[in-house]
Amino acid sequence: MYDCRVLQTIFDTVLPFFALIFCGYGAGRFGVLSEASIAGVNAFVFYFALPAFLFRLMATSPVAEVFDGSFIAAYLGAGLVVFAVAAVLGGFVFEIRTGEAALLGAAAVLGNTGYMGLPLISAALGDRAAIPVVIGLTVEATVLIPLTMVLIEAGKGSGGGWPRLIGSVTGSLARNPIIIAIFAGALISAAGLGLPTPIGNFTSLLSDAAGPCALFALGATLVGRSISTGVGEISYMTIFKLFVHPAVIWLATTFIFEVEPLWATAATLAAALPVAANVFIVARQYDTYVERVSGAILVSTTISVVTVSTLLVVLN
Repeated sequence: MYDCRVLQTIFDTVLPFFALIFCGYGAGRFGVLSEASIAGVNAFVFYFALPAFLFRLMATSPVAEVFDGSFIAAYLGAGLVVFAVAAVLGGFVFEIRTGEAALLGAAAVLGNTGYMGLPLISAALGDRAAIPVVIGLTVEATVLIPLTMVLIEAGKGSGGGWPRLIGSVTGSLARNPIIIAIFAGALISAAGLGLPTPIGNFTSLLSDAAGPCALFALGATLVGRSISTGVGEISYMTIFKLFVHPAVIWLATTFIFEVEPLWATAATLAAALPVAANVFIVARQYDTYVERVSGAILVSTTISVVTVSTLLVVLN
């Protein structure tokens, strides 16, 4: 039996986060915010608040602690296995093309880490637990998203060949403010420079805005998503993301690799997050599986209110 005080503490932490998501949804659904306003909030989070949080976290964390080889191997290895199984099995079950199967794989492993995972896990487990989440986010952005794009391009047989594709993916990563912030912070930490007080205070102010604004923006972006098309695929992606991926990450970090318990817990929680908006962005970019991915984001986010809360209780 769990101590009622533990349960109360967890729900006191988790429920306000989901309440913020549904506040954002209500603001979008009832027209309190226009589409332009929602885009503005998203831009603030993506280009300013979230990069400031990541930069500050990485710059103030010991570089040896950040680059943990066992953790990276566990997280990336588990992600690639789940990606491959979801894509190959989904290809057979739904009789779909390579690009569509790749999006099934991406939806199975790419969670809403930046907008939902970082603020939630930091609040529940402490700021130190955010470090493995940031590493996982980096792995996803530099390996799994490009892999998805490569498979979609290969399936489409697009012109331009591999040089064009590699150049496009590399350019996209180099311009991504989240990736820039992570590596810039890591360089500051490796150089032992520390953050001057004005910069530290500035990034702290922006960091404080990241969590609330990200959760609110996430809710607002769920408005208009439909589950009327492809119920089978939507269910498939939701099951893989909320149940299969965290189970495999837990096994990899707990039994296969020697990963610190706090990091293993944080990674499992990160893996249990709903399907990421990035999957929808990729789907829309290539005009592939857009409605089904959109539906999976809505369904998995709604169900995660229960599943993430339950997992926090189990892992606590």
